[in-house]
Amino acid sequence: MSKHSRHPPERERIIRYEVRREREIGTMPAIEQFLGLDRARLAALSYALDGPTYTGQRFTGQLTIHRVTYIQGKICLSELIDVIDERVAFRLLHEMRLPRADKMATTTEQFQRELDAIEYMGT
Repeated sequence: MSKHSRHPPERERIIRYEVRREREIGTMPAIEQFLGLDRARLAALSYALDGPTYTGQRFTGQLTIHRVTYIQGKICLSELIDVIDERVAFRLLHEMRLPRADKMATTTEQFQRELDAIEYMGT
């Protein structure tokens, strides 16, 4: 298949994740875009715990994450993915026990055994 049979780049579908931070004063929310949902969620959790910014703006701690689909550079779909506030961020930060990095290491042999087991399940 040749490269030229493909649709022009402006016809491609692009997906971005928007973190929308609600402001206390009631003005438009601050919006930041991310390429991946994981990065958007991490940013939203950190923003939920923020107080005033260095510019003096105050946010409510209420955030939403939206999956926005663009086709030909125009928004064609926006879906609500998550609603996060300071309570969610606080509970996650204080109640979730994260594994230690040194406990997550695996040997090459162990990794190969796991891959072999997955391959065996597929046959």
